[in-house]
Amino acid sequence: MIDEGMQEQAAAYALGALVGEELRAFEVSLRVDPELRALVRELRSVTEALAGTAAALEPPAAVKARLMLEIDEPRRSGPAPAPERPVVLPGAAAPVGAPVGQPVRPPASRPANLWVPWAVAAALALLSLAFIWQSASLRSQLAAQTARINELMASAELARTESANLRQAVAKLTERNRLASFRIALLDSLLAASPKTIAVSVWDNDRQDGIFIVRNLKPLPSDKDYQLWIIDPKYPSPVDAGVFQVDAKGDGRQDFRAKLPIQTANQFAVTIEQKGGAAVPNTKAMVLAGS
Repeated sequence: MIDEGMQEQAAAYALGALVGEELRAFEVSLRVDPELRALVRELRSVTEALAGTAAALEPPAAVKARLMLEIDEPRRSGPAPAPERPVVLPGAAAPVGAPVGQPVRPPASRPANLWVPWAVAAALALLSLAFIWQSASLRSQLAAQTARINELMASAELARTESANLRQAVAKLTERNRLASFRIALLDSLLAASPKTIAVSVWDNDRQDGIFIVRNLKPLPSDKDYQLWIIDPKYPSPVDAGVFQVDAKGDGRQDFRAKLPIQTANQFAVTIEQKGGAAVPNTKAMVLAGS
C-alpha cells in the first residue's frame, strides 16, 4: 500500500516537479515498486491528457470579448497619442482609403491568448490529481477498515472456539462427577451347585436407583422370588431393593430402587424369598453377594 507522502511525490514526479536528490531517491523507489509505477502511469496519463496534449480551447465569444476589453482598458485610459501625418514622398500618391490630412494608424496587434487553454487544462489536471489523491486515501481507509473487520472476525471465531472448548471441559467434569456417584458391584454365587452364576449391580447414588443384571441363575418356582438387598452402614439391616425373576436360561435384568434413602451402598445381596418378597432377608437362602 502506497502512503500519502509517496503519493504526493508521485504526483509531483508526474508533473515534472521533482528535482535533485529527491528525484533520484524517488526513481530508486520507482524501479523496485510495481504499485508505485502503476500510480505514476495513471497520474501521467491524466496530466498528459488534460494539459500537455490538450488541444487549444476557444473560449465563448462573450468571455473573449470581455477579456479583450480588459486588455485594451489601459490603452483607452492613457493620454491620446499625437496625430501623426503620413509621410508622402514626392511624386507618390496618398494611401488609399486614408482621408487627406488624417493620420493613418497601423492595425493594433492582438495577443494570441494562448494562456487560456493552458489555464483550463492545468485547472482540470489539478482537479484530477486531487480526485486521485482522494481516491487513494479512501482506498487506504477502506483497506484499514477491512483489516480491522478481519481482526474482529478472527477474534470472534477464537472466542467461539474457546467457548466450545470450555463447554466440553465442563461436560467432562460433569460426567466425571456423575461417574463418581456410581457404585458398581460384582456379585458372586454362594451356591456350590451354581458356580457359573454371576451378577452385576450398578447403583447411581445421586438418582437413588440402579440396574441389576444376572446370568446363569437357576429359575425359581412360581411361588418364590429372588429379592435384591442393599447393605448400607446407616441401617441395622439390609434395605429392600425389590424382587425379580429370571428367564429359562437363568438370565435377568431389573431396574430397581431402594425402599429407603441410601447413603453408602457398600454391598449387594440376593436371597430367595416367598412370592412378593420379605421385609427382612432370609440369610440362610442367600445365593449372591458382592461389593
